[in-house]
Amino acid sequence: MNLKQRMKKGDILLGTWITINHPDVVDALSELPFDWFVFDLEHAPLDISNLEILLMPLKNTGIAPLARAPWNDMIWIKRILDVGVEGIVAPWINSGREAELFVKYATYPPKGLRGVGPRRAIRYGNIRFDEYYKRFETEDRVLIAQIETRDAIENVEDIVSVDGIDGAYIGPMDLSVNLGIPLQYSHPIFEEAITKVLKVCQKYDKTPGIHGLSLELVRKYIDMGFRFIAIMSDIGVMLSGFRNILQQFNRSK
Repeated sequence: MNLKQRMKKGDILLGTWITINHPDVVDALSELPFDWFVFDLEHAPLDISNLEILLMPLKNTGIAPLARAPWNDMIWIKRILDVGVEGIVAPWINSGREAELFVKYATYPPKGLRGVGPRRAIRYGNIRFDEYYKRFETEDRVLIAQIETRDAIENVEDIVSVDGIDGAYIGPMDLSVNLGIPLQYSHPIFEEAITKVLKVCQKYDKTPGIHGLSLELVRKYIDMGFRFIAIMSDIGVMLSGFRNILQQFNRSK
């Protein structure tokens, strides 16, 4: 069962964000029972050529590879899909129109605008293009709109209801800053905003997702009903792990 099918089924799907540009990190983490990885091309120092190499350790692992595009941009989305990810997280989606464009950028004509040249996505020609064309967008592809601004919260129903959008993913750092309550994840304004996203996703049978910046928040979001949850990131877990160890030796900064 692929990620899209599991999302439709309502499974709780746990993953993490890959920001370190080395395949050893992906290879090591692929030994753990994650459901998905998101490779961050927006804020991490990764580009398309890095992404292609970082995807390779995930072949036949059962972990779904997704990537966050640097922007909701036709060229970036086309190139990311061509290297063989199963889905894309698009940042800064603030309206139904922007969500519609996101879907068009990820969809082949006549319904969309994606150029034809899938390369690694069709295993360099070992998968027939006509088979990929018929199957990928309906059976495999996952498109997740990132909700991270006040406008996005106000327009979340217009965004989530767009055909082709599979889920909404809350970026808590950006959202809290945009709401004027930086990093205050227990603030009533923040709680109200994420609850609204959750309820709208449930209304339209789309997958609600959020980034868990601590183990406590991950548990809280699962209990709330979120079903696509990030457990921090590669570098975040590494730093917090060593920080906790060093504190045992009275080392702190």
